Formats: sequence, C-alpha cells, structure tokens
Amino acid sequence: MTDAVGTSRILTLLFTDLADSTALKTQRGDQAVGGLITRHRAHVRRLAADLGGRIIDWAGDGCFLTFETPSAAVLFALRLQQVHRDEPDLPGVRTGIHMGEVSEHCGPDGDAGHPRVEGLAVDLAARISSLAKPGQILMSSAVADSARQRLDAGAFSQPVLWRAHGSYALKGFDEALHIREVGIQGVAPFEAPAAGEKAQPAPSTAAQAPRRRSVPLTIAVGVLGAVVAYVVLLRAPDRLRVNLMSPAATAPTGNVLTAPGFGDRPAIAVLPLDNLSPDPEQAFFADGLAEDLITRLSAWRSFPVIARNSSFKYRGGNLDLKKVSAELGARYLVEGSVRRSGDRIRVSAQLIDAPSGEHIWAETYDRDVKDIFSVQDEISSTIAATIAEDLGRVEGERARQRGTANLEAWSVYELGCAKGYGSRDDVAEARRLFERAIALDTGFATALAKLSYTYSWDVAFGWTDAPDQSAAAAIEAARRAIVLDPREPLAHAALANAYLAAGDVQAGFDSAQRAIDLNPSMPEAWIELGWAQLLLGHSEASITANRNVQRLNPKGDTAIVAWDNMALAHWEMGEFDASVDAARHLVAMKPDYWWGYVELALSFASLGKLDEARAAIGQARRVQPDLSIAKIQRAFGVSRPEIDARRDAALRKAGLE
Repeated sequence: MTDAVGTSRILTLLFTDLADSTALKTQRGDQAVGGLITRHRAHVRRLAADLGGRIIDWAGDGCFLTFETPSAAVLFALRLQQVHRDEPDLPGVRTGIHMGEVSEHCGPDGDAGHPRVEGLAVDLAARISSLAKPGQILMSSAVADSARQRLDAGAFSQPVLWRAHGSYALKGFDEALHIREVGIQGVAPFEAPAAGEKAQPAPSTAAQAPRRRSVPLTIAVGVLGAVVAYVVLLRAPDRLRVNLMSPAATAPTGNVLTAPGFGDRPAIAVLPLDNLSPDPEQAFFADGLAEDLITRLSAWRSFPVIARNSSFKYRGGNLDLKKVSAELGARYLVEGSVRRSGDRIRVSAQLIDAPSGEHIWAETYDRDVKDIFSVQDEISSTIAATIAEDLGRVEGERARQRGTANLEAWSVYELGCAKGYGSRDDVAEARRLFERAIALDTGFATALAKLSYTYSWDVAFGWTDAPDQSAAAAIEAARRAIVLDPREPLAHAALANAYLAAGDVQAGFDSAQRAIDLNPSMPEAWIELGWAQLLLGHSEASITANRNVQRLNPKGDTAIVAWDNMALAHWEMGEFDASVDAARHLVAMKPDYWWGYVELALSFASLGKLDEARAAIGQARRVQPDLSIAKIQRAFGVSRPEIDARRDAALRKAGLE
C-alpha cells in the first residue's frame, strides 16, 4: 500500500550497538575507542552486504538495519557476535531484532536508495536492543520462530543455542512481548533481561502464529511432529509390557540416558515442584500440579514418562541432576516451583537435558486463583504441550547432526519432520523419509500419520494434479496408522485432516474429537476440530477451539495455524476488523505464507479498502504466482455456496480471478 504515509511493508528490523563505549573512552581515550568503532562499523557494513541487509541509520556506534527475512537478520547477528569473539579487544556488541509492518519513505530529496523506516515495530526493535547485555542477541518470538527453522547452525564452529526468557511488559506498549535469545555456545551470556523502568517481567500470554486448515495440521509437523519425532512408537503390545513404575536405570550409553523397558528412547521425569509459599500446606497444590503434568505428558505417547512414585523420591535440596537422571534412567528432567500469595499464584518450570546440564525450555506462569483446580489444569496442559514441542526440536536437531547413515527408523522419521512444509520439494522429501522410516519399521504408526499429512498438504497447497487421489492416499495412510495403534492421537488427527482435505467435514470433525478424547493437550487435534467447526458453519465454536490452541502452545507452530483459522472465522461472521488483526498476526509471523495475504485481501475488500486489498493480493502472488480463485476453492475442499460466493466476490474486488 502506497499513500501519503509511505509504503507499508513487513520487514525484519535490527538494532545493534557497542556496550559501554562511553566508559571505554574514559579508560582508553577517545582516539583508541574511535578506532574500535571504525573497525566495528566496517564489520557491520561487510556482513550486511553479504546477507542483504540495508543500513538505514547510524548513531555513533549504533546501527539500525533492515532485512527481508528473520533468518538473514539472525545470521547477521550471530556472525557479528562471532567477529567480536575473534577480536577480543572489541567491546561486546548488543543486538535486538523484531519483525513487523512498517512505513517506508524516500530519504531526503526523494532519495529512494536511503529510505526512512518508521512504525511501532521499529520502536519495539529498539526497545529489545536496549534490554540486551554485552555480547547478547535478543529478539521477539516472531523472529525466533521463523529464523530457527531456516538457520544453518552448521555454519558455525560451535553450537548455536536458543533460550526463552519469558514475557516482558515494555514501557509504552500495551501487550507484553515474548523475549528469546540466540547465541554461540560459550560466547552468548544467556541471561534474562534485568527488570527496570522500561521493562518488567510479565505473565505469559497467548502467542501468535500462522498456518492452514486442511493444512492446519501442518503443525502437526511442527509440534507433535517434533515431539513424537523422538522415538515414537514401539507398537501397542510392547507398550503394554513397559513397567513405568521401575526406578532402575541403565548406565549412560553414548551420552544418551535410557530407561529400562523403553528400548533406546530417552525418557522424561517430572520432579516434585518446590513449594515456595509461606504456608507449608500449599505443598498439596505443588504435588498435584506435578502429578497432573506427569499424566498429561504420558498422554503424548511419544516418549516414556517416569512414574510419580519413582520421581517423587527426589524432593527438596540441591539435587545432583546428573545423578538423578542416571538413577531414574531419564535424560530429560522437569523441575520448578510454586508460590502462592493470597489470590495470586506463580508457577515456574524448566526442562533440562541432564547429561549436558542445558536448559532447553523455561517459563513462568502468573495467575489469579479463583478456582485452584482449573488453574492447575490450565498450567499443566500448557506446560505439557510446550515441553512436547521443545523436546522434539532438540531431538530433531540431534538427528540432523548425525546425518542419515545407519539411522534407525525413528531417526529417519525425525529428519522427515524437520523438512516441514515450506515448499513442494520439502514435502516431497519429507514423504520420502517417512516412507523409508515405515520400511524400516512396518509398525511405525506415527510415521504413517505424518505420511498421511504430506498427501493432505499436496491437496491444500495445490501441489498435485490429482487431488482426489492424494486425498485418498492421505486417508489410507492414516487408517493404517490407526489399525497399528488405535490409541495414537496423532493418527486420528491425521485422519481428521485427510477427511477435511477430501471434503468429508463430518468425518473430519468426528476424528478430531476422537484425537482430543485421547489427548486433550494436543494442539494439533484442536486445530483440526476448529477447522471442521468452521466448515460446518460454527464460526464462534471454531474461534474458541483455536484460542484453546494458543493457550495450550502459545509459542509453537500450532498458534500460527490458529491465527489462520480465526482470520477466516471472523471474516465469515462479518467481523472484518478482527479478521484483519488476525491476518496481520499471520503475515507478521509467516511472511512467505500466501494464505495470510489472501485473508488480508478478503477483509480489506469487505471493508471497502480496495487499494489495501489489491496490494495484499500482489503480495500473495509474489509468493504464489499462479494464484487464482479456483486454486483457493480447491484448497478448501468443501463447497459452501453462500460462503463461496461471498469469498469469490471479495477476491474479485481485490483483483483476483
């Protein structure tokens, strides 16, 4: 959109500066520090040129840059961090990154080569930068979620690690922002921002995200895919023989701890949560929350969970986590604390890779305690869903580093999950890997479920010339998975998605409900239910289901899909402003996802903002050159004459045929 206020664009914004340069001038003198700043600026210019960054403005040792993609911005920041590590006399560099919609203007005297970039997103990026410590790279969750999937961490000699620092309320902004950190191991500080006048830790809030209906399960590849990725399935009979009550453990082998009876699958143990409340009787809540978390994690059926009577023996004191994990046979440990004061409660939890001591995930939840049991249910289900995704990411990365030679079926499966759904080629390669995993283990139900998804994605994205055959293949693969393991929730979610791709909405709804019955903490199942409800004409129920997704897994890919579904639900209800808001979240989180721009175009056209609608269609065509109304209808897979006619009319106003 171009008007008097400039050109509206989605950009990744990066601010960087040298820490304590003023103090350095006092210590070393202006001339010496001036030389350091000159070298620093030369590195910034070189790296920006290599990675397609634009330098918008300099302010002493500080620089404001823009990038077309989050992954390019993060790669720039990591390389700059590496340069400062390799040249020890350079002071620590601080970096903040955010992604959002901005207004771009020509520079002085109409100079388009040196534009001005303005907007709230710019202010947020600058504020994030101000939170960073020397040597630290901080960013919003939108940047981290996008960059993490595409970043080539193998380009660095040391591991690249990610950390979540929770939500922060920033001065002057209404909504709290999730802050993440990325950095090179041994270089980055990985410390949470300090509270101050301009930023305070805030309660965790539901996050944002994008993805799609029949494809909603896309996320299936993200979250559970990742999770389950680790190891999925021994086969129902084998599972029945597993004795979760046994605390005995095998010795560490190859730095991977395994629990007896689980083959080579790393297990997870939930330790008793510390009661930090003044009232010792509040310990019942802490134990109840930990026990509920064990139950919910067990429902994922993708990794073994040590039983309560084993893990609850480790209570209080400064535990030797490596020793605890060895005795339990659990590689991953969940620990945390509960503090209640009056009608407020704070729960902190973290997931630890015990052999390395690495903190994979951490979060703090602040809630009012009106109904203590509903609070317990909310927190435990959210932690369970989030842990499942982050655990899967870690194991997926280990599989990627090992390569494909001599891998067992689960490792090949993980590699397939890591391919994602970004392109037709990605999905084709994922399908090949899932088929290979199934050939290695013909009882691999979850690999069959993911294979089903690849066929559904072909239908949803128009990547097949025979959509009916692809939908039939998706249904067949999901049914095979259910025959192998009738209680695998992901198989039922995959079948729901396949039915929806084939246009059988009621069957899709029923399968999604079955998946939820098996695992009420699975965001993928709620995504499928929400999409089915929308196609059945129950838009309000669909919005409720998708909000539940965002509560269960506020930082994952499923939250992205939820924004996608809600944008359409609001549009169908005539709530066009709300639809625009949801679609903007979608576009900000996933700029290369053409459905987000289509949903913007629908709502802008319905609001009479035809210039904005046409600009959105232009962006959609940039991502999907052969976009057409017929292609969109095929992706829905279900004919609803009244809705279809409204949608087609709005899209024609936006310039699409």
